[in-house]
Amino acid sequence: MPGTQAFWIDATRVGAQEHYGEHLRTWRHAFAAGAGEPAAEGVTLDPLHFALGAWEVANRPVADPPYVRRHPRVLDATCHRPEEAPGMLAVVELAVPAPVRVPDGWAQWQGGDAFTAPPYERPTALTTLELRVPLPVDRLPTPTRARASGLPNLDDAQAALEALVAELNAVVTPFLHELEASR
Repeated sequence: MPGTQAFWIDATRVGAQEHYGEHLRTWRHAFAAGAGEPAAEGVTLDPLHFALGAWEVANRPVADPPYVRRHPRVLDATCHRPEEAPGMLAVVELAVPAPVRVPDGWAQWQGGDAFTAPPYERPTALTTLELRVPLPVDRLPTPTRARASGLPNLDDAQAALEALVAELNAVVTPFLHELEASR
């Protein structure tokens, strides 16, 4: 999957969805309804709040291994509600080639199956591209119900993740294609 998309849900690993469900139970506080939010048994029914909780629980450091997997060039990906604006903002950091020739003796990103920083025993030049993407909140599914008192519904969390992954892939994957084409 890494060569085709920026993000995907790890549905192939045995027990991955059950493991994600366990994380949802452990991190139930991420889904607690805030003041004025619609709720079912203490769980938010606000699509944005719920999707942000589902994303947080599906990624590192909460989930290890993560339930949402990433292309090796995707170094970091966060989704949050900025204080300055309504809606959701995704921030995605990609490993990219240096824009200038790196002098001899300097290390840089290592390619292959994973783009990792080289050892830090010598001078290193690392270049990243940060994408800041406002995501449409109206495309997020509305949670339907709590699983039990205070517990988010796994089906609702799965639907929220699928919507976020689709939106992020629409924006980030074209950058990955360009980076791969320029190798």
